[in-house]
Amino acid sequence: MNKGLIASLEKAFRCQVHAVKPKRNVNLLKTDRGHWIIKGYKQLDKAVWVTQLAEALREKGFMHTVQYVPDAGGSTIFPYEDRYFTIMKMIDGREADNASLFDVKKTAETLARFHVAAQGFPVSHTYAYEGKSALLDKWESRLEQFERITWGIEQNGPQNKLEQVIQQMTHAIIQDGQDMLQSAYKLPLTPEMFSAVERGTLAHRDVASHNFLLTPRNNCYLIDLDTVGHDVQLVDLVQLMSRMLLLQEYRIGSFVEAIEAYSKVNYLSDTQIWTVHQLLRYPDNFLREVTGLYSNRPGYHMRGVLQLVQMEGKLLRERQAFLQSGEQIFQRSPWGQYHFVG
Repeated sequence: MNKGLIASLEKAFRCQVHAVKPKRNVNLLKTDRGHWIIKGYKQLDKAVWVTQLAEALREKGFMHTVQYVPDAGGSTIFPYEDRYFTIMKMIDGREADNASLFDVKKTAETLARFHVAAQGFPVSHTYAYEGKSALLDKWESRLEQFERITWGIEQNGPQNKLEQVIQQMTHAIIQDGQDMLQSAYKLPLTPEMFSAVERGTLAHRDVASHNFLLTPRNNCYLIDLDTVGHDVQLVDLVQLMSRMLLLQEYRIGSFVEAIEAYSKVNYLSDTQIWTVHQLLRYPDNFLREVTGLYSNRPGYHMRGVLQLVQMEGKLLRERQAFLQSGEQIFQRSPWGQYHFVG
């Protein structure tokens, strides 16, 4: 970290920085006032958004999120050279593990609490009248990109183990993606969107396990508010379920318990639960990882992506069984009778 920045921080925050440790896209600071996390933004409006959002969520009762530290003048945004920095109190917790059903239920409950608080925010004119699902747009783009990647592999031949696995699964992945996108327009997403506009809801949109921190007292915190924006909150639930089901080996019971943990805090109708189950037909784990790697996005590495796509391949039968288990899910769930539409 820039020595000039450290000296400026010490002056502005009236502290002494004893050590700096980089982690992902932030830096951990050990100071005489405690352990802090510093994050820089290129755009001022982004820094303003996340700091004001965190404060608004706390005012609405959602305390289990990031807390920003003001400087001596009371500002939570510190400009330095061409960037805008924020300081957060470090949360003493471990990242959630989707292989642990306990962790999954805690993250689902925390996401529900965030969703309850993330309502009543003014909606922009653009979002309100787009009239289509951003989730489906993203999925269409992701599938198109994957098709271009697989065409290149077919033309040049697989160059490594990952491309061999991709080539083996290409047909099934593209078929699942196309089938889901064709049937998605029959799902009740439009009413969900209108409801989101009416209520002014926000979605986190990056509910990866590393954005949930569990403390020694088993409190769960949702962090990294950079991706939060106006959206249908079901997209978070789909993303959370998709990620956890892979590590839960697509067990029906894991889905039921996670949905129940969420619904106890933020009620879900049977139609919403069914919609989530149907949207899980889109092979998002596989497509996200492969396209992320080939786009050189931060956080995507060959070894990790290969491990994930191999897991998806090994669990293909379990995944199909889960996707065909709509009636069983509602029979085994605490939600009572439900007429499944397959």
